[in-house]
Amino acid sequence: MGKFTKYLFKSILLFGMLFSASVLQAQQVVGDSYEKAKREGKGTILVTYVETPGFLYKENTGRLTGVCMDIMYDFIDYVEANHGIELRLKIAGNGSSFRAMYDGAKGGKDGVFGLGNVTITDARRAEVQFSPAIIKNYSVLVSHNSVPTLTNMKDFEKVFKGYTAYTGRGTLNERRILEMREKYYPGLKIVQTSSSPEVLAKVINNNKSFSYLDLAFYLDALKNRHPLKRHEIADTKSEEFGIVMPMNSDWAPLMQEFFDANGGYTNSQEYKQILIEHLGIEAIKLIEEAK
Repeated sequence: MGKFTKYLFKSILLFGMLFSASVLQAQQVVGDSYEKAKREGKGTILVTYVETPGFLYKENTGRLTGVCMDIMYDFIDYVEANHGIELRLKIAGNGSSFRAMYDGAKGGKDGVFGLGNVTITDARRAEVQFSPAIIKNYSVLVSHNSVPTLTNMKDFEKVFKGYTAYTGRGTLNERRILEMREKYYPGLKIVQTSSSPEVLAKVINNNKSFSYLDLAFYLDALKNRHPLKRHEIADTKSEEFGIVMPMNSDWAPLMQEFFDANGGYTNSQEYKQILIEHLGIEAIKLIEEAK
C-alpha cells in the first residue's frame, strides 16, 4: 500500500460513522454492494469491529490500526488497482463488544465487514460469509500467576475448585469454558462479560479465577507485565480467524480473488511485515507452531 493512500484512508477513519454498541445492534448497518460500486466506479464500505490487541486497536490519535485494518487497506488498494473502483471506508460501532461487532456484520447489508478475533467455524458459516483465513490462532487457558500450574486435565477440578470462570458473551472461548464445565467440573461458576478485555481485567484482579483468551490478549498482558499464567496443557491451536461478511454480500468473491492473487496474500512480504509490525516476532513464532 502506498504511503499516501494509507494516510488518506486513515484520515477518513477520523470522520467515519461512529455508533454506540447498543445502536449498532439495534440498527442495520449498510454499505454499497460490489455491483453498485462497479457500476459507479466508487463506493462506500463499512467496518464493524471489536478491539483486539495487535489486530484492532486505537493509536494515540484515536485512529484504528492493526493487522485487520491493514489487510482492509490492502484490499481497498487491490480493488482500485485491479477493478478501477475507489472505495471509501467508514467505521460502525465503538469496538467494545464482540457480540455487537458480529451481529452488526451478520445483520448488515451488502458492503459490511466484521473485523476482530473472529474464529471461522461451521456454525458461523451457516449465518455469515467469511474471507479466507487471515491468520492461525492459539486460544490459551489463563489464570492469575499465583495459581498452581495445571499439568493434567484430570486435575482440572482440583486446581480450580471454588474458582470463577470469566468469559466473553458470544465468543468461541465461552463455548470452551462451557465444555470444560461439562467434562471436568460440573459445579464450575461461570460469569459472562461483554468483551475479552473485560475478561482479562477480571482475571488479573481476581486470583481465584481463570478464562480462555486468544493469543493476542495473552501476549499483550505479558508485554504489560500483568500477573498472568498460561496453562499450556489446555491450549487449542487449530483455529483460524477470518473477516466476516453478511450472507447477502456480493463482495466475497472479490475478497477471495484478493487473497488468491500473486501467489497468495498471506505468502506476501506485505502481509508478513504487517504481522511483525502489530504482533511482533514472538507471536509469529507461536502462530507458526500452530500450523
